[in-house]
Amino acid sequence: MPRFALFNYGFRPFFLLSGLFALVALGYFVCLTAGLDLPFFSRLDPIAWHQHEMTFGYGMAVVTGFLFTAVANWTGQKTPRGWWLGLIVAAWIMGRIAVFASDLLPLWLAVVMDAGFSLLVIAGIAPALIKGGNRRNFFFIVLLLLLGGANLLMWTGYRVIGFTAGLNILLLMIVIIGGRVMPMFTERPLGLILKRDPRIDRITLITTVLALTGEVISLFYPPLGGPILGIFFLLAALSNLWRLSQWQSLKTLKLPLVWVLHAAYAWIIIGFALKGFIHLGMDIWSGAATHALTVGGLGVMTLGFMARVALGHTGRPLVVGLPMTIAFIALNLAAILRALLILVFPDQFLRLAEAAGALWLVAFILFLWVYVPILIAPRADGRPD
Repeated sequence: MPRFALFNYGFRPFFLLSGLFALVALGYFVCLTAGLDLPFFSRLDPIAWHQHEMTFGYGMAVVTGFLFTAVANWTGQKTPRGWWLGLIVAAWIMGRIAVFASDLLPLWLAVVMDAGFSLLVIAGIAPALIKGGNRRNFFFIVLLLLLGGANLLMWTGYRVIGFTAGLNILLLMIVIIGGRVMPMFTERPLGLILKRDPRIDRITLITTVLALTGEVISLFYPPLGGPILGIFFLLAALSNLWRLSQWQSLKTLKLPLVWVLHAAYAWIIIGFALKGFIHLGMDIWSGAATHALTVGGLGVMTLGFMARVALGHTGRPLVVGLPMTIAFIALNLAAILRALLILVFPDQFLRLAEAAGALWLVAFILFLWVYVPILIAPRADGRPD
């Protein structure tokens, strides 16, 4: 049996690249903000590059790995593997190079290499969804198209709108997927049967969509902002809190692979609440809400998902050891520093930001240390991928 299995399944290369890119891109950005004289050839300024790459680079890689794996499970059809998967991986890597070196390239070429990646992901999942008759999940194709459009906005001078739209689409994906799988992930190891109320799910989805789409629309039409948008976000926070309260989070505290997902969902609630208070006129630094949603919601959730999916789909027990437990704690501490303590100690802004960055790096160093051998090796149970 071949010992190198990196291109056997979509999650393998994209989770590995996600972890590596989270480490390299954030580390490079921290060095740039610290004033180190490093080469930088992007048409985007360093902050815009950071926003773009953590959303459309890191976030898109995790989404691709998840969808290539989940769609195969949902439909019983194959998603890209082998040489086809390798080409898509190469396209993602070339996209990252194109963004970083975009000032050295024709603009159209950099944009095509970067924003065109969404079309490759659609090409990877659409045949399986269609052949499998899985209409329930066709909306992922729409979301991927919207992600590509949001990416284009960042290249065409609408940086804030593009970043906001891209982040909000990723958050909507998390809310949708989290609502589907987190009760199951909680029930199985704990032997629970959680209550499922479709009405709560519908209310949560409606309020979340109102808040996330309303925020993007308000950037085009400012009158929608202010108190109206604040109410939307507070309703989204309350409905997601209502949903989370059904999942018995306190019983997960002895299972790091489960509580990390609950913690990430709680960060989304905190981020929504902070945005609500900000739009209602409270004097809160807007970056606190953004980092609650990015470091806490997106970062913690994706790290937890990658850790669990990689174990489950390589035939290993769904248990993590001390290194990954430390990684989960480190990333949550990073979110606390970047989104909460920075509000209490604004005079320590730079120190808290640097400490949060260091904790992020620790978390992904540990992830790579533990998971690179898992992601490149065949399944532990001897079954084919």
